[in-house]
Formats: sequence, structure tokens, C-alpha cells
Amino acid sequence: MHQNRSDMRPCGDRRVRYAVLCSMLLLGAGRCPSQNLWDLFSNRFTTNVLAWSRYNDNPVLGPSGTTWKSRDVGSPELLTFQSKTLLFFHGTGVLGDSPSSMNRIGVVEVEDLGAGRLTLKDISRGLPVIDAGAEGAFDHDGASSPAAVLFRGQIHLYYSGLKDSTRTIGLAVSANGHQYVKVGAILSGTAPDVIVIGDTLYMVFQRLHRDGFRMHLAFSTDGRKFYEIGDQPVFQGKPGDWDAQSITSPRIWQSGGWVYLLYGGSAGDTDEPEFFGLARSKDLTHWERHPGNPVFGAGIHGGPDGGAIWTPALFENDTWIVLLYEGSVGHHFWGGRSSICMAWVPKR
Repeated sequence: MHQNRSDMRPCGDRRVRYAVLCSMLLLGAGRCPSQNLWDLFSNRFTTNVLAWSRYNDNPVLGPSGTTWKSRDVGSPELLTFQSKTLLFFHGTGVLGDSPSSMNRIGVVEVEDLGAGRLTLKDISRGLPVIDAGAEGAFDHDGASSPAAVLFRGQIHLYYSGLKDSTRTIGLAVSANGHQYVKVGAILSGTAPDVIVIGDTLYMVFQRLHRDGFRMHLAFSTDGRKFYEIGDQPVFQGKPGDWDAQSITSPRIWQSGGWVYLLYGGSAGDTDEPEFFGLARSKDLTHWERHPGNPVFGAGIHGGPDGGAIWTPALFENDTWIVLLYEGSVGHHFWGGRSSICMAWVPKR
């Protein structure tokens, strides 16, 4: 089911298709997990990264037990579905007869989430909802980086599948939130995120370019066949800046005529981002960086998020903007153990 990049490119005049795509991006106001996030921050990154409060007992969701999530937990993703909030994540460990430790995807219901509090309810009997695939499948060696969206009445759950050293984005669908049917591989890449604008689904994802990741863009009208927008990245690091080498784990949402992007960035490591940056766009291809970037940073060295941070997931109420994210102590402390951490910033 895997398709190569040439199969994914639209036929016909690419300039015409690009013009059609841009005409589709007439963004209206929609539900936003952090409507005024852009305006919360100043032009000074030192002020911005210190504006957040961290949960004293981070992580809020860490490795546990002796099976599929005993080693790592990460890649948080939030989705509102049928008046409930679902939290997707990946866990790393062993399951059943498999002797290998690998990534799988789980989901829980969020009963309460706010500044310094998180209450979760198990809805899948403690088991993953996306397991590793069969022999030869694109996700045979694991599944991670979930990105969920409600599309055509179903949850479309996109994720990163691993086979040998190849990463491919796959799809599973669900009608009830806790049972998922795999559709298969759809696109070469990893760490997807998705939004729906009108009747079209847009996906950002990352690919490795030499020694760093860059962000690419694709779109689909059926949620299954995706067309890439151009051959080059639509967002990449700024030379000489804090995100120069690598752009990772992009998360996007729309509000008030803009699409916003929160992403991990690193000046010196391929996949250990130290900061989150904020950007916005009218067309998903031309991005304006926040003048006070970065807006969030890794924690103290040796802490659960002191080495690297990935996959920001935002939630807001009337008072706070809450951030769930994957954190790791990092390779400097000889540990790659990851867990989900929490921070928050007050709204004005």
C-alpha cells in the first residue's frame, strides 16, 4: 500500500493546482486551543520562556508497568470528540509474545485538565489502540506520533510507522474513539499533524534533510490520498538561530484567519529540540515567526524535560493555556527516557 512520492504528486499544471489550493485557504474563525497565544508573548524570548509555570511533580504521565509503556511515554495529542476530550500518546515497551521493545499508540479520556491538574480515565482496558503491524507492514517495528482529527464523521488518526529504518505516515479510523481500524500507509515522512479547512484536510509533517528535519505540507479531499505541495519544505530552520539545524514535531491549528504553528527547534541536534517556537500563516506555505521566539524551553538539566522537548499539545479554559508535551532528560545524562509533562501560562 506504500506509495512513492511521484505517485503522490498531483497531475496537470502544478501552478494551477497551487492556485486552486490557495483559493481554498479562505480561513474563517474556528475553535482554537489557544486563541490569543500569539498576543500573550512579548518580543523578548527570555521573558516568554519564563512566563510559564511547570507542574512541580512532572511528569503527569510517565512510563509504568512492565509491558507496552514501561520504558517511554510521549507524543501527546488532544482531540474533542462527542463532548469528550481524548488524549492520545505513544508508549514504548514489550507486549504479548513480542520480545522487542517498540512504540505503540494508546488513548485515554481526559476527565479534568487545568493548571496543575490532570485526571485521566482508561477507555481501552489499558491496552494500545494501535499496535505494531504484521511482518512486512510499514509499521512492523512500531507506531508513534499520533495526530487525530474529526473528518467525515470519523476520527482519522494519522501516525508514524517504522519498518527497519524507514518512517512512513499511516492512517487508522474510528467511529467511537477507542476502537481503530488501520487503513494503511499514505505518505513518506514522520511526525504528522492535521487540520480540516472546509472539506479539505491539510497535513504538515517532517522529513530528514541531511542532518536536520524540515516541515513539509500535503492535502487531501478524502483523508486517504494526499498530494504534496511542491518538492521543497514549507518551513525550516533559520540559519544562525536557535532552530537552525532541525524543525521537529509541528502542531497546527486555525483561528481568526490564521493558521498557527507550534514546533520544536534545535540549533545543534537533529532530534533533541530544546525550545518551542511559534509561527503563523495565511496559506500554510509562507510563515511569519513570532518576534519573541522561542516561546518555551526545556526544563532544568537532569529533570524529566531537561534534555529535550517534543510534540506540544495545547488546551485552554477561561484563565489558562495549558501545554502538554513530551520531555526527556536527554543524551547528556545518558538517558533517553521520555514522559509527558505539563506547563501553563495565564491568559490576559
